[in-house]
Amino acid sequence: MEEILTGKIAVVTGGSAGIGYAIGRRFASSGAKVILASRQPQRLATAAKSIGDSAIAIPTDVSDSEQVQRLFEGFERVDILVTCAGAAVFGAIDTLPVAEAQSFFAGRFFGQLAAAHYAVPKMPVGSAIILCSGIAASVGLPYYSAGSALCGAVNSMARALAVELAPKGIRVNAISPGLIEGTDIQSNLSKEQVESFAESTRARIPLKRAGQSNEVADAAFFLATCGYVTGQIIEVDGGWTAS
Repeated sequence: MEEILTGKIAVVTGGSAGIGYAIGRRFASSGAKVILASRQPQRLATAAKSIGDSAIAIPTDVSDSEQVQRLFEGFERVDILVTCAGAAVFGAIDTLPVAEAQSFFAGRFFGQLAAAHYAVPKMPVGSAIILCSGIAASVGLPYYSAGSALCGAVNSMARALAVELAPKGIRVNAISPGLIEGTDIQSNLSKEQVESFAESTRARIPLKRAGQSNEVADAAFFLATCGYVTGQIIEVDGGWTAS
């Protein structure tokens, strides 16, 4: 594979597994120095070791803005920021504790906002930010109202930042994954509930299958390298939103 990211420094939150790990591995294979961040130190260390010398593991809980600040203090330059960290919280609107929804936003929304806040001052002209939202911004999913609101908020933030940061030469886009296998996203659903949701969802996807993390990484690589794409939400969903 052509190493077109040689000399680039990429920070990937949520990099210990699933989509974040796949993106970090793809960027490293194209020559980038990859900093993987996650709140799971052991899995993070294993992920970085599997990628090789081009990956560094820095344990970080993105729901804690002070930890996010420390993550970026060690770098003079950041060329690519990808924010994949987060969990999922399901529940009926009248039974899900508000505190759980607020905690959910602390990691998956404000964690991405904090990462951009501390990364932007270190990003030169030609840099790229890739946020991660989700299918729930476009498709109504019952018992996931907090997640739907969050994904929509991330998409709106991506568009606003794209306009705000364009004069600095920084591009901003968001990836919106659909049903992706092997993401190991932490949620408050049982294993049986997750499997039932996945089975019923496949029937609604035109391609009739779940996606793979490496397919989301392909989309991230495109956004990291195409210099004329900004302010876009890339749906990686097998045609779910088109059906």
